[in-house]
Amino acid sequence: MSEIWLTGLLTSYRALAIPLSLLVEIIIAVLGFIPSFFITAANVAVFGVWWGTGLSIVGESVGAVVAFVLYRRGLDRIAAGSGSISTGLEKRMRRLSEAPEGRAFALVLAFRLLPYIPSGVVTLGAAGGRMRAWTFTAASTLGKIPALAVEVATVTVAMRLPLKGFLAILAGGILIWVMIEILRNRRKTRD
Repeated sequence: MSEIWLTGLLTSYRALAIPLSLLVEIIIAVLGFIPSFFITAANVAVFGVWWGTGLSIVGESVGAVVAFVLYRRGLDRIAAGSGSISTGLEKRMRRLSEAPEGRAFALVLAFRLLPYIPSGVVTLGAAGGRMRAWTFTAASTLGKIPALAVEVATVTVAMRLPLKGFLAILAGGILIWVMIEILRNRRKTRD
């Protein structure tokens, strides 16, 4: 999925741009493995930084709630079935559900604060527990706001830089990350 294609779609259907954006956000959240970066970029390109960010926050929140409800229903059906898969899942769900709701809230909030983490994993983990939908919604939304701010800042810089400049910054970031990982591995082998 490309932000250029999404930007063109939202621009072509300007009267339906907001519902289309929300629908794409919901689909991305339910699928759980497609990064939402692309729709965030399209929202910022079409609606501007402030309105695009606001629309992305609403879309990610609604998408997370829809995914949470669907995942929970699916997990409940699997756990209610018979066989080794459902028995093993039921045991795991019981362990997850024993976590206090306050701790579950803090965990979802912490995971949502991390930009670029697959949200489907966080949503599936929360849906597998006894966490209430409104608690999940609050934690997910509060955590997504700073993460989306990082995404929007990245998108804004990427849209204003020439491609060579953006690729140079990206390559520099990857190089720094690789050097940090090499240093960490050397420290681990010394200890």
